[in-house]
Amino acid sequence: MNKKIFQAVFLSIIITMVLVLAVSIAVFYATYDERISRDLDSELSFLGEAVAVSPDDLGSFVIPGHRVTLISSDGAVLFDSDAEADEMENHLQRPEVQEAISYGHGSDRRRSSTLFENLYYSALRLDDGNILRLAVPAGTVFSFVMSILLPMAFILIVLISFFAWFSYKAARKITDPINAIDLENPEEADGYEELSPLLYRIARQQNTIKEQLAQAERRSREFKVITDNMSEGLAVIDSEMRILSVNKAAYRLFDAEHVKEGDSVLAISRQEEFSDLVAAALKGERAESVIETGTRTLQVIASPVISVDSNSGAVIIIIDITEKAEREKLRREFSANVSHELRTPLTSISGFAEILKNGGLDENTVKDFGLEIYNEAQHLIALVHDIIRLSRLDEGENGEDAEDVDLSIIAEEAVSRLRRRAESRGISLSFEAERNAIVRGSESLLDEMVTNLADNAIKYTDRGGWAKVTVKKTEDSVVLEVSDNGIGIPEEDKDRVFERFYRVDKSRSRSSGGTGLGLSIVRHAASYHHAEIHLESKAGKGTVITVRFPKTGK
Repeated sequence: MNKKIFQAVFLSIIITMVLVLAVSIAVFYATYDERISRDLDSELSFLGEAVAVSPDDLGSFVIPGHRVTLISSDGAVLFDSDAEADEMENHLQRPEVQEAISYGHGSDRRRSSTLFENLYYSALRLDDGNILRLAVPAGTVFSFVMSILLPMAFILIVLISFFAWFSYKAARKITDPINAIDLENPEEADGYEELSPLLYRIARQQNTIKEQLAQAERRSREFKVITDNMSEGLAVIDSEMRILSVNKAAYRLFDAEHVKEGDSVLAISRQEEFSDLVAAALKGERAESVIETGTRTLQVIASPVISVDSNSGAVIIIIDITEKAEREKLRREFSANVSHELRTPLTSISGFAEILKNGGLDENTVKDFGLEIYNEAQHLIALVHDIIRLSRLDEGENGEDAEDVDLSIIAEEAVSRLRRRAESRGISLSFEAERNAIVRGSESLLDEMVTNLADNAIKYTDRGGWAKVTVKKTEDSVVLEVSDNGIGIPEEDKDRVFERFYRVDKSRSRSSGGTGLGLSIVRHAASYHHAEIHLESKAGKGTVITVRFPKTGK
């Protein structure tokens, strides 16, 4: 703005100055031309009088630089101050000569054919009929004008410099008050009175903008807080797949903390299913897919964002369904395992019963078949009991009120019940405990936990081996430890031994009458008592299972 005002003011002054100069020169030239004509006429009158007094001395009256010519009434040149009269052509047809003959005086301005330069001519008819003519070179006027151009140029340079400075100051004087306006507080500006309505509107608009910005920032913060505390991932992208907004959950679920806003959304996941999902959403189609990341199972939903009949981006929602998928997997496995575990004893019972039904068996065979039927039925009863027990534990039901119990006493009783079984298998079962190991919980559930752990130690230890149950106290916990030198657990099976129906050695477990649910019940019992389970085992070396209960404070 300052530059435009400067240019406008400076250009206006220059144009005005040029016009004034041109008019001045034109007026000066016209005035000078008129003065030259008057001077010629005066000088010509003087020469006419001089010639009348002394006609032979005409040459002595000629002023240097002026040309004097005496012409007869028939046009013959009688005298010329700049050329030989005899060599000159007849001048009767010259305009100034014709005017002088007709009117007594004449004038003209043209190029001389003799001197080859522009001349001013003035002619006077004398009393004897001759014509006296005086000529002055036109270059005299031009030379005079040129002689004053140098000082005029100097004056012009000074004036231009002054007007440039003046224009700059004038522009600054106009713009400085405007530039000094504080747009944050425009109503306080000491500018032009004419700007007051504008400044008032700016102030009002400024307040409106501030309120809108504050509201937008508040909503942005609220949206950020909400999205960052969502367990679901949320990402908003534009039509070029650039991330406009993304919450922490999306980064966490895809393990993509290195990705930032402005990057391509494909930097979050390079999987083909994800890129196809995004591409479909940007085409205007709602897309949904389940993506496996290796550690998680994610349900990804992409919906297009339609703006003015065109797709301007997409919203991507990421839901972690890992637990749901695992539960579904466990449910299917559980159903399959239950079916298998029930079918095996029922098939045996059905087979023995069919043989007994046909008769013809001796008494000993009938007793043996009856014993097998009884054992299989007991296995079924134990299986159903364990399933019902697990179901109740899954639902958080135990059927007993929590109370303070001495874990050492419970463990000792369990070991006593299992000692005969251990001896029958050639296993040395020992027990070691610190008394008053008080735990808050269910006595029956704790007994079941110790029994299952000790029973497993006996089952999976070869003849001649040993198993040991230990109860000890620390500063902040009560520790139950069951160890053996049995077959151990391979490294790849350690994470799965607490699953339902999972057996490390399936043939040994089934032959010993196990249901495959013992360690699963132990895990649920530990969870019920807020205890931690730790497993250490090496194949062929033995196993140590440690359950750490929090102390009750007694």
